Amino acid sequence: MFPAELPGGEKAMATKILTVDDDSGTRGFYKFVLESAGFIVETAVDAASAVTACEAFNPDMLLLDWDMPGGGGKVVMEKIWKLLDKKIPVLFITGLPDKVDVDLLAGRISVLTKPVNIDTLLTHVDCLLK
Repeated sequence: MFPAELPGGEKAMATKILTVDDDSGTRGFYKFVLESAGFIVETAVDAASAVTACEAFNPDMLLLDWDMPGGGGKVVMEKIWKLLDKKIPVLFITGLPDKVDVDLLAGRISVLTKPVNIDTLLTHVDCLLK
């Protein structure tokens, strides 16, 4: 998952992931795991800061909590898709998987239940980015 080497020995641009969760420990865990795997990670605490971070960061993928202050994960996803004018992959990680709108699960969207282990997290990220 580390940045690929291009012809001539140059490194490809690392994938950027925006993680949004209102719990600081959870955000820190995601950031550590994903950065250790070679991703560039930015974090946000709620819906408003997620949209602001997205404008500056231009992520390749979103990792979202379903239930968060200022609007749920679905609202954040839709705002960011509109802002970026594209549907980037989304991984919802939630303690409330039964509340996730199952109609969303087609395509490049996936759901994991908290707590999530490192291998499962990285496997889902890798699958969504392919």
